[in-house]
Amino acid sequence: MYIYPLKRLPIDIYSLAGGKARSLAYMMQNTKLRIPEGYVITCNAFMKTELKKEARNELMEFLKSLSDGSTYAVRSSALSEDGDNASFAGQYETVTDVEKKDILKAVGRVASSSDNSNVKAYAQNRAGDLIQKEGIGIIIQRYVRPEFAGVVFTSDVITGKDEKMVGNYVCGEGERLVSGIENAKEFRINSIKYSYEGPEEFAQYAKTLSKYCIEIRKLYGMPMDIEWAVSDKKVYILQARPITTLCRLNMDNYDINGARSAYKMLTRTNVGEIFMKPVSPMTFSVLEKINEILGLPDWLDNICGQPYMNISVMCSLAVSFGFKKEKAYEAMKGLVGRVPDDVEVPVSPFDKKEFLRRIYRLFFPKQKSRLTKKQKKEMVNDLADIARSMIKDIRKIENINQLSTYWDEVMLTKLRDGMSSVIGQSGTSMIPLFNTNSSIAKIAGKDMADRLCTGCLGLIESMKPLFLINDVIQGKMSKEEYVRVCGQRCPNEMELAAIHPYEDDSYVDRLIMQHRDDHLNMYELQKAKEKAYEEARAEFKDMYPDKRRWIDRQISRFVKANTFREDLRSKGVWIFCVFREYILQAGRLTGLDDDVFMLTFDELFSYLNDDRISREKLTVRRETYERYKTYDPLPNIVVGRFDVDEWIADKNHRSDYYIQDMKSTVLDEDADIKGFAGAAGVVRGKVRVVTDIDNIGDIQVGDILVASATNVGWTPVFTKVSAIVTDIGAPLSHAAIVARECGIPAVVGCGNATTLLRTGDEVIVDGSAGTVKKVL
Repeated sequence: MYIYPLKRLPIDIYSLAGGKARSLAYMMQNTKLRIPEGYVITCNAFMKTELKKEARNELMEFLKSLSDGSTYAVRSSALSEDGDNASFAGQYETVTDVEKKDILKAVGRVASSSDNSNVKAYAQNRAGDLIQKEGIGIIIQRYVRPEFAGVVFTSDVITGKDEKMVGNYVCGEGERLVSGIENAKEFRINSIKYSYEGPEEFAQYAKTLSKYCIEIRKLYGMPMDIEWAVSDKKVYILQARPITTLCRLNMDNYDINGARSAYKMLTRTNVGEIFMKPVSPMTFSVLEKINEILGLPDWLDNICGQPYMNISVMCSLAVSFGFKKEKAYEAMKGLVGRVPDDVEVPVSPFDKKEFLRRIYRLFFPKQKSRLTKKQKKEMVNDLADIARSMIKDIRKIENINQLSTYWDEVMLTKLRDGMSSVIGQSGTSMIPLFNTNSSIAKIAGKDMADRLCTGCLGLIESMKPLFLINDVIQGKMSKEEYVRVCGQRCPNEMELAAIHPYEDDSYVDRLIMQHRDDHLNMYELQKAKEKAYEEARAEFKDMYPDKRRWIDRQISRFVKANTFREDLRSKGVWIFCVFREYILQAGRLTGLDDDVFMLTFDELFSYLNDDRISREKLTVRRETYERYKTYDPLPNIVVGRFDVDEWIADKNHRSDYYIQDMKSTVLDEDADIKGFAGAAGVVRGKVRVVTDIDNIGDIQVGDILVASATNVGWTPVFTKVSAIVTDIGAPLSHAAIVARECGIPAVVGCGNATTLLRTGDEVIVDGSAGTVKKVL
């Protein structure tokens, strides 16, 4: 069979239908948009540009079913046409207003256009290797005689801003516009709160077009270039394709840049501590799944493998619920880092209904966990043991069928029960993490707030690797028990392709060698912190007797929230370890080995079902991934469209922020560095800049560590250094928390410390003031 109705085009035939037909079919099958009915002749019906005999016979029989009273548009649908990376707009032939008797001739004319010089030149100049994707499908679609026809872009094709849609049209057929034959009239439509700017003659149709465009943008999840027409006072959609200049992702070669697809604000604060290196395609795809589950498009965004948090999508969510943009941004500034005062957060249209649907499904899934409340609590407590047991089971699996069955019958159930259990236990409010210190400071001052919030936490999870290795050295804990408790924690613990300590038999021995001569007794230091905390609490109660119960409640909630966050993060890493082991086993059984991490999550299961991606494509992705890992740390904050290659080529580029609409100023290398107060104390010493944890062996006792960020994997070196300074971070970041527990000063979130400081520089670090001063 070579001819299919677009509305019923089977998914497994999409690849033979060509870009235009595939897009029309996708919209027809997933929306209620007004699209003229049509059919597609698939590309395998043609031998070069001629119809095969059997395809011609099928077409002649099909034509008998068409109405004599209608005319038709015969349009190209080449395999390379209307794709994410190239549109080929206007390059192929289109024949409109064709009578039924002339369709066969029109099909031949359109098919022949695939061999013209324009198409070949476009493919070579714009799309590179796309000329190799030979083949053309042909669309036969009911012709709508237009009063107006044109195109509309859901985002500005130059800046990427999407608060306004930009369109233009001509009177009559749109081919005159797409082909550049006729000049057009322009209009703009506000995407967030509807308004129209443009010729009065089109105003009555603009709102319907706006509704259709927003729905198409939502369906595809990317900026779109949409062809439309008005016929008999009705708006029709004729085609929709990605805006190729705003392409966020090309998974063929793992070319990912979220700042290329739209004008938005991205930050590495927080996520930069979790993901300190570019992530593999597999890990990237899992983060995309998280965005999908939460109904927050591109919330965990990415530039060249490096995850970023999308502040614009969070503010857009708040605006969709009626908050003013300025208020929404003010509430989220603590997540962003240091941004110039006059920079505004970009917002975009946001589908709050879809968000609410996704959140409802998350909390009330169709397939509910059968665990009781007590069992859910037990599951959260036993999460690490459950994960270790599953890892043992996965390693015993001997073939692909068993592996697939284990996913369907064991892992999906455990994942569903685990999600339900964690959500059930997450009633612990996280608000005390953010407001306890400031609430106390309003009453008793910042110094008292810092004293009370330091030392009250006890032995938190992120400190255990440091404390317990000393127990191993002193013979109080076995190496095996250390691995059982801390074997999942490492610098890249959320990267599925990264080896974790529990997999490395020599890991504990190396730690023992590093810490055998530690000059800090962590338990004595902790006791001193607890004593100082008790003294501060007693002092507060003496000063404010009417606040005695209040301060106890505040500290209790603060401790509970911190403990829950730390415990959940530690156990959550074990879940990632289970996924890693499953993926590793898939790599062994398929022969992909480590290349399995160059697949996406969905591709993995397709691969297990014999729908296999080419190894050449995985090799190309690997090359891109390895290149990303050679890049210097990207800017902490990015606002607007950001070209990584141009930024790298700029010798004066800044690492703290990049603002598209702001001229970059050269950093004053002699200026003091300002950040957030992380941990109190003043230290003078020499700088050791370490931008990659692989180089932590260079750190000497007494160094002032200057890094992009730190996480639990860096904890063991905190006993050596005299102070910590980071580009990324906030008062609740890992560097600040651990520095406070170790009793060393910390200044976090400086933005550009690794750029302005050099190893060997002498500086004064004031953790209370949040400053780093060079000694000149």
